[in-house]
Formats: sequence, structure tokens, C-alpha cells
Amino acid sequence: MISERLVDLLRGSYRLFDRNRRKTRRTLTEYRRFVEKEVLTWEKAWLSMPLGRRLWLWRHGFLSQANVLYDIDENNYRQYFSDFQRERAYWINDEQREALNNKLFFHWMMEPFAEQRVATYGVLKRGRFHDLRSLEPAGGGTVTTTDGLEETTDAATWITEHLHEEGALMLKPWRGSGGMGVTRCSYGNGVYHIDGEKYGQSDFESIIGALDSYLVSEVVEQADYANELFPDAANTLRVLTMYDDEADEPFVAAAAHRIGTRQSAPVDNFTNGGLATGIDRETGRLTAGFQFPFSGSLNWHETHPDTGVQITDTQIPNWTVIREQLLEMAATFSHTPYIGWDLVVTGEGTFTVIEGNNAPNIRFFQVHGPLLNDPRVRRFYEHHGIVPEE
Repeated sequence: MISERLVDLLRGSYRLFDRNRRKTRRTLTEYRRFVEKEVLTWEKAWLSMPLGRRLWLWRHGFLSQANVLYDIDENNYRQYFSDFQRERAYWINDEQREALNNKLFFHWMMEPFAEQRVATYGVLKRGRFHDLRSLEPAGGGTVTTTDGLEETTDAATWITEHLHEEGALMLKPWRGSGGMGVTRCSYGNGVYHIDGEKYGQSDFESIIGALDSYLVSEVVEQADYANELFPDAANTLRVLTMYDDEADEPFVAAAAHRIGTRQSAPVDNFTNGGLATGIDRETGRLTAGFQFPFSGSLNWHETHPDTGVQITDTQIPNWTVIREQLLEMAATFSHTPYIGWDLVVTGEGTFTVIEGNNAPNIRFFQVHGPLLNDPRVRRFYEHHGIVPEE
């Protein structure tokens, strides 16, 4: 009897120790990521500020760039979702975050929504092209692969042949964010292009052959309104959905529209020089756009700086249909309660999901106002232990 009690006590002590160890490891990871991001901008001239102000931002969980992005002070900082809280939010989706961190897994996750899933042809791995059909999950959730060369093709050969047929392809790493590594390849008039740069066939094939762990996808044709805003990038929406456990339904917490520029092309990413605008969650109308504050202040644009097309009050066609379809997806994936959806509007109420994001960056949402001003958003983060209860 005593030995059984001792064993139970030891087991309980180990579980407590293991739980505390995992919590400590997570906290250290959160601080490490926060510091790494701060270091990346530490010597940027546009972030020059008094040391006291920088220390105040750090103490309240904000990176130095928040000084430029947000109108933040002692009276309102609790209404802003801080950069450190964003690091803590990384764990909200538990093990399901891997399906969002890995673009190949996310492609499989989107199988129930084939009409909204980007067409992905295969994988580039060690100089070979692997047709994605040979990698699709089989019954029981397993993945079937074949090591034999009959299931693969030389990567450069496959890409060049299909560029001759289709004109353009998108290549992107399985992992990564912020547009890092995303490459647009095209062919026309006897010339190959990578992100707009011309290459001869030999150099082009050498570059393609060196790519490893890349997905090969279609170039999504965007709707007319988006093409008019800027035609040389896929101008994507970022829509943040959260699952409300009390109401047993998802909701749209925030939405933004990214728009490419000559500086950011062929991607539309904010940190590459692209524009970001807010989206009215009810109407689907755009706010003015702004660019990353490389000059030390936000640059606002009611019209596009390159094309001259009006941005403010531009209407996303059939926004309510798009929003409801996204909510249907978020309800299907209720076990993954926190998703940042990147999508391209392709027509009246139609769209293609490019990828899903775990613990997405919320900077361009909060430029328009604190995220935690929305009671439902605050309750979500409180429920998951990310922000303290009021």
C-alpha cells in the first residue's frame, strides 16, 4: 500500500515537473523570439528614440517599431495586443499549428474546400520534381511516397516545360512567412524571368535545380479591382478568424488588404515596401493604404503611389459572400481556433486561399486602432490565457 502511494506521488511529482519544464521552455522561446525581432531593427535610423521610451516599450511587451506604428501611451497600451503577447499566441493552436506552419500540410488540410484551394502541382526536392498526386494522404491519414525515379522528374526540365505551356508559375518554400523565398517564374518571347529578372535557359535551370523543399503552384488570376490597383503582384487579403468557444462559432477579428508596389513586386508584403489597408469587416470597403515606416513615420496613400488608382473606399466585390465562406472554413477547422488566412479575390464573391498562418502578425491591423478594443477579441485572448482578464 505504501509503495503504491509512493509510486503515485512520484508520478504526480514528475507530471508537475514536466509541465513546469515545458512552460519554462515555452517562456524562454517567447523571450528569444521577441529579442531576435528587436535586434533585427536595433540600428535602423527610423527607430531612433530616447532610451527611456524604448525601455518603456519593452517593459510593456512592445518592439521598438511600435513607437512608429501605433499611437501608444500610458493610458491606452493595454488596449493594444503587444508583440510579446503575439509570441505567446504561437501556442494557441497546440499541435495543429504545424498544419499552418507547413504549406504542404495546409494544402492537404484544405482538401474539403477544393474550389478555394490554390492549384499546387508538386514539390521540388534535391533537384527532382515530385508530383503532388503521389504525396496525397492515403486512407488512414498516412502519406504514400515512392523513392523510385519513375515517380519524379528532373526539376528544371519539368519547370521549363510547364512554363512553355502555362507562361508562369509560383514557387515557395514549404515553410516561412513574409514572402521570404517566394519566387515568380515566367517564360515569354524566348526569355525566362525570375521575379522580373531575365535569365538564359542554362542559368535559369541551374537556379531551379538548386531549390529544395519548394512547392510549385499556379499563378492565381486576381479580380479586376485588384489588378487595377497593382497588376504586378497578387494583392492578397489577410483575414484573422478566431473561434468563440462560448458562442460555439468563429468570427472575423480583423481584416486587411495588402497591395503590391514596384518596390515589393512580385509580392505584396508590407515589410518589402508593399501597401496595407484596413478592411471594414461589415462592408468590405478599404481604408487608405500605408507603407512600412522606413522613413520614421507612416506614409498614407489614398491613391496607389505607382498606378494612381483610388484605394480609399474601394469595394471588395461581394465581400459578405467571401466573409461567410471563410467563416464556414473556420468552423470546419474549429480545432484550429486561431488562423490568419491569406487569400486572393478572383471574382464576384470568389477567392483562392493561398495559405493559412499560425499566430499571424497583427501590426497592420492595429495601425487603425487597438485590437483589444473589441470585447470579443479580448475575451478570446483571455480564454486562451494570452492577455490578463480585466
